[in-house]
Amino acid sequence: MKRKGFTLIELLAVIVILAIIALIAVPVIMNIISSARESAFEDTAYGLISAGEMYYTRELLNNGMTSDVEFTIEDGEFVGENKLEVKGALPQTGKIKVTVDGKVALAISNGAMCITKGYDDSKIDPEADVDDCKLPSGTAKTLRELVKTNDFATSVDGCVISGICEVGTKFAIEVVPGTIKNFYVINDTNNTVTLIMDRNIDEETVAWNTSGNNIDGPITALDYLESKTSSWINIEEKAYTITDDKGENAVLRKNARTRMITYVEINDLINSHSWLYGDYWTSSISVDYDYSAAWGVFNEGFIEPFSADASDYFGVRPVIEIKK
Repeated sequence: MKRKGFTLIELLAVIVILAIIALIAVPVIMNIISSARESAFEDTAYGLISAGEMYYTRELLNNGMTSDVEFTIEDGEFVGENKLEVKGALPQTGKIKVTVDGKVALAISNGAMCITKGYDDSKIDPEADVDDCKLPSGTAKTLRELVKTNDFATSVDGCVISGICEVGTKFAIEVVPGTIKNFYVINDTNNTVTLIMDRNIDEETVAWNTSGNNIDGPITALDYLESKTSSWINIEEKAYTITDDKGENAVLRKNARTRMITYVEINDLINSHSWLYGDYWTSSISVDYDYSAAWGVFNEGFIEPFSADASDYFGVRPVIEIKK
């Protein structure tokens, strides 16, 4: 009896059918696996939030918390003395903060996904930027909360409660608990007051940009400024867009507590306000003069372009924006 087998065409047909099934099934299976991982990571976030709330409850029974407590996770483990009691695996990296009034914020990452939750949020954000997975800022402090009195500002102007704060109004601002810096008002618009410090940060000089490409903006000066003011935790982090004197060549700076004054801002004010005099950079490149130059403020009270890579003449003066 002669046994009949499959023909080559039949085998090819079966292979094609199996390939089609694989093309359809594999993405579906991968999506199911990905969704399961995302769901599991979200459960991890809620577990950490619950653990933070339990930590606050236990501390409340032990006379309460005297300060906010931050928990740090690195390589899947808590770092340092502060630890939470959590069931299951921890994320690859993350930070959880529990405040003295029982609010919990977090930012955790598994390398492919970032989840954040703000202090006043009821739900997590599972689509936060994985490349900038940072603990959300707390509720921004208002001008009324931050003003103090000292030899510079001997009283608190009533504009913090009502009315417009006039240009030149003096304020002593507590930028860090226990640390006060002196500022002048340069603008009060839409319930937000813009202020400039009364002196350059640390009274040091720095280049505007040493990269050789000034279209990138005042990178060197901003890096210096932001490093010197990153500890000003009472000042809300913001995203600032830096432009040249024509409003072009925009550069975005994220998570900055301070910025530099612009050419437009100071050019409108310096002729009538001597407290703006000093040797410091603006954030603006001098387009008409030369792309290798940036606008600098001189101690004699005028603004002129200066070589952007010069590091021995101008400093940086912090500008902050605070809601009233």
